[in-house]
Amino acid sequence: MSSFTLPLPRDYAPRFALRYMTRDPESVTERGDESGFAKALMLAGEPCIVRVAFANGAARVRVEGSCPRAETQRAVLRLLGLPSDPGPFERKHPALVKGRRGLRVPLTSTIFEAMVWAVCGQQVNLAFAYKLRRAVIELAGTKIGEMSAHPDAASVARLDEGDLTRRQFSRRKAEYLLGIARTFDAEPLAGMTAEAAQQTLESLRGFGVWSANYVMMRGCGFADCVPAGDTGLSSSLQDFFGLDVRPDPAMTHKLMEQYAPMRSLATFHFWMRKADANP
Repeated sequence: MSSFTLPLPRDYAPRFALRYMTRDPESVTERGDESGFAKALMLAGEPCIVRVAFANGAARVRVEGSCPRAETQRAVLRLLGLPSDPGPFERKHPALVKGRRGLRVPLTSTIFEAMVWAVCGQQVNLAFAYKLRRAVIELAGTKIGEMSAHPDAASVARLDEGDLTRRQFSRRKAEYLLGIARTFDAEPLAGMTAEAAQQTLESLRGFGVWSANYVMMRGCGFADCVPAGDTGLSSSLQDFFGLDVRPDPAMTHKLMEQYAPMRSLATFHFWMRKADANP
């Protein structure tokens, strides 16, 4: 077991990371409470449970397992949405960020994890998306004590369609997920331009604008993404701007133009705003 401490920016608000890490109360790979969270991870081929506690302006990290420290630090920074500075955005858009200063975009531990989220979340409600994601982790993840680490692409590729359809995946979703796991290397996306990454993702079977932008935002860390077509985003935009109808993708892009070049952060504020209105 090892431990280290990460100093946090003065404006960092842990409640947002905690809220995101605990949004699925039945998660087998993340757990948390008001003071910290734990996440099971496979880092550099080693299993571990990373426990993060927030206190006195710092994140105190305890690692159960033999994951390399550099890889662990990188993973924790991603999960916390660091490094990033929301200050310029907050000063420019005070009405949108009211009550949520310090919010950052939390990233998934790997790009492939974001891709699994994207497939599971297509055209279903959040509760069902959580259920599908848990199924993938239970089927292909690595058991670490009472938790399980999210599987990598190679582990998912060993599943067959029946494994997934028996766990309530549609046949098409199962095909999309297995196709990505078996034929696509996600990690190079992080080194591409946003335009190239979007074109690459949208060329994949089962990936459209929403899925591509979700992965770019949460997996790759691109700052200026708009997951047009997302019902939570469009509903929040309708409420915020007092519209008579819910905006379609074209109108969503138009309304979001004012938040460039930080539309990923704007998206998270609109999502959080919607969640706050419907706890």
